[in-house]
Amino acid sequence: MIRSVPKIGLFDSGLGGLTVLSALNNALPGVPKVYYGDTLHLPYGDKSDTAIQGYSIKIVQFLKDQGCDLIVIACNSASASAGKVLEGRFPELTFVNVIDPVVDHLAQLEKDKVGLLGTRATVRSEAYSLKLAEKNPEVSLCALATPLLVPLIEDGFLGTGIDSDVLAHYLNDSALEGIQALVPGCTHYPLLKNVATALLNEVQWIDAPTIVAEQVAKHWNNNEVGEDTFYLSDRTDNFLSISHKIFKIDANWELVRLSE
Repeated sequence: MIRSVPKIGLFDSGLGGLTVLSALNNALPGVPKVYYGDTLHLPYGDKSDTAIQGYSIKIVQFLKDQGCDLIVIACNSASASAGKVLEGRFPELTFVNVIDPVVDHLAQLEKDKVGLLGTRATVRSEAYSLKLAEKNPEVSLCALATPLLVPLIEDGFLGTGIDSDVLAHYLNDSALEGIQALVPGCTHYPLLKNVATALLNEVQWIDAPTIVAEQVAKHWNNNEVGEDTFYLSDRTDNFLSISHKIFKIDANWELVRLSE
């Protein structure tokens, strides 16, 4: 019997997780990865914890069936709402979420006040603030829900000026006054880095995907190589166009619908 090559699985509700995949390809080039974009249920940030957990369990089971030994929860909403549930449901798998590595990084920063932009689900969970308080209570974290940003990115408004206007609206919120660093608390948001840094004055942008990729690399000790594979729960021309334009992914996205 030929043993299958171990793979790294990643999932998100859409494009955002591709920022993590891109960073991971830099950290672990050649390692076979399986990406699942649950575009049918986009965005996760507006869904209930129960719904997000249900989607996530089915996706992880699918990634496990594809031979993935390590699962990257490449979505902040899923990390916050379903991370512990997935670890309990699949104890045989290794999980890396996108919150814990960033919190560890923040705890080591010499900053007094950090801002976070996130989905409603991520902000509602208080995952970042609670974890950071345990690691370093001297760092104050102010989280702001920014629900317009994910659909703005998914609908192709990057670089139109609309992205700058919407982001400026959020960054002017009084909750973020005095921040010294800003966390893109949704894997979509690193795509707004250039716009955000142009609007921010002396505020450090936290490179969350790279931080997460470095954590994944610490867990991976297999040198076998292979091809990346890509799956979607709903294939749209807009998604395929943006994934090609921004991430240079020209792969065959296979349609696999795990739930209705």
